[in-house]
Amino acid sequence: MKNLRLLKIIGNVHLSQGLSYLSTELRVLEWHGYPLKSLPMNFRQPDKLVELSMCCSHIQQLWQGTKSLYKLEHVNLSNSQYLVETPDFTNAPNLKRLILQGCTKLHNLHSSVGALKRLIFLNLKGCTSLTSLPCNISWDSLEILILSGCTRLLKFPETVGNINRLRQLDLDGIALVELPSSIGHLTGLTSLSLRGCKSLLSLPSAICGLTSLKTLTLTGCSKLEEMPEGLGNLEHLEKLDISETAIRQFPTSIACLQNLKILSFQGCSGLPPNSFVKRLVTCFWGNPDTGLVLPTSLSSTLCSLMRLDLSDCHLKDGAIPSDLSGLSSLQYLDLSGNDFTLLPGSISLLSKLIIILLRRCSQLRSLPEFPSSTPYFDAVDCISLETCSHKLHAWVSDETGLAFLNSTREPCQLKDGQCDLLKEKTIKANIDVAARGVGIPMWFQNQSMGSSITIRLHPDLDDSRKWLGYALYFSYKINDLESWESTSTSTRLDCEEYVFHFVTDEGPFKALLKFDTLQKFPNTIDTSAGYWIYVQRIWFEKKSKEVDTWSYIEVSITIGNPFTMVEKCGAQLVYEQNLHEFIDVVLSHPH
Repeated sequence: MKNLRLLKIIGNVHLSQGLSYLSTELRVLEWHGYPLKSLPMNFRQPDKLVELSMCCSHIQQLWQGTKSLYKLEHVNLSNSQYLVETPDFTNAPNLKRLILQGCTKLHNLHSSVGALKRLIFLNLKGCTSLTSLPCNISWDSLEILILSGCTRLLKFPETVGNINRLRQLDLDGIALVELPSSIGHLTGLTSLSLRGCKSLLSLPSAICGLTSLKTLTLTGCSKLEEMPEGLGNLEHLEKLDISETAIRQFPTSIACLQNLKILSFQGCSGLPPNSFVKRLVTCFWGNPDTGLVLPTSLSSTLCSLMRLDLSDCHLKDGAIPSDLSGLSSLQYLDLSGNDFTLLPGSISLLSKLIIILLRRCSQLRSLPEFPSSTPYFDAVDCISLETCSHKLHAWVSDETGLAFLNSTREPCQLKDGQCDLLKEKTIKANIDVAARGVGIPMWFQNQSMGSSITIRLHPDLDDSRKWLGYALYFSYKINDLESWESTSTSTRLDCEEYVFHFVTDEGPFKALLKFDTLQKFPNTIDTSAGYWIYVQRIWFEKKSKEVDTWSYIEVSITIGNPFTMVEKCGAQLVYEQNLHEFIDVVLSHPH
């Protein structure tokens, strides 16, 4: 095997006698879970090696000294938890990608790493023992630098400003107190993430020189109390997330961000939660959180804003600007978890608003008229609500065919106009109405136990060609309640995805139908729950030109959450003739 050029091993391999030889002709060495502490002694001059990938290996040190690695372009040692330091890359001038993610014992980067001028991608995510970066950095080609989770990294070298081509910088969860002013030299940077940097006290004014920046994420920087005054200079900024920070005043400079599309203040409710001042004030005068202070009006310069999150900000009556007309592009508004009793009437002027969330607004008593363009709102746990629209709400999405339909309060008789609207939307929408602890409605003539169900079609009958869509109801339950309740909420929700696999006479669909639920499980659940799903005929016709010839449609459902299982299903085709009946069933079904 002296001329071996590619070696790929995936899986557990036990080498009781060790490994004495590897071909120096290798171009690609990929060994997942390599079981030894180092490479064989004969592998001294792998001068033809292009790619070295040894994820989850037991490597402590690849090699000692300098190797001839002029052709090496890619090194991946991710999750090699015994790796202590990187090798000398002095003679690897063409290295482009270096992945060391999850190397938890890595405490030192060899100084030669800082001299890799052709390096494009460097991932050090989760290197929890790493305390510093090379002092001298010459990453002339670097475009992506990931340092998230390097919790012992206390300082960021000033020379970082020399990385002229850097586009993405991820610093989530590191212990930085401040950023170097040289960061302002990264004029090509488009994404900067500082999520969960709980020691960060301020941002340098130099950050306002990042004129190419499109995404700035500061979520969870709990000691950050203000934004730089020159924030409005970030003329290309499209997403600004300052959720769960100590910011209490809406920065006026935000009004200058004409290209801003997504803005989140979620959880910005006052002083840092663990600050001494807050604990002292709370002890004598109660909770000092008076809520986020918003301007009296939101400028028309925010005309590109599409998504605004002001949830859990302790907003009281009068805190929301009375004039919201400047938000002419707003489609999504989250006001959940606030303390107001009413909403400004100017919400009705938001002509493009599609979704408004008002969950857990326990003091909210009444709702204003929403724009006709707003097909969905969620007022779950608004226990003081006295008036509520009885209209049907649908969230119609894009060409994927996914949307949500929900109804409020008591079942009601729809007016003709509302039925027409629903008909218009349901022919290109899927429907989701959560129902807990109830069985499959009798309307479904086809029912089955388990996670799959088949509908028989009759292509020889004209009526079969007029069906508008496919209605499905499935119920699910927790199959391991003990494990479910002992798992964190965030872990559960990370995998809350439903996948629908369709099979017809033509075989399995290559395209899968997927969605994440809007309504998640509570902390505990001991009863079955269910969902309505409606898939429009148009979605099927985009996948096949033979829809009219099918004799059956089979669907099977998988849930990404390992704790849940589909218990039973019901399926039915929706026609012009039974559309009203279908709507009535959705409305009257307990949920």
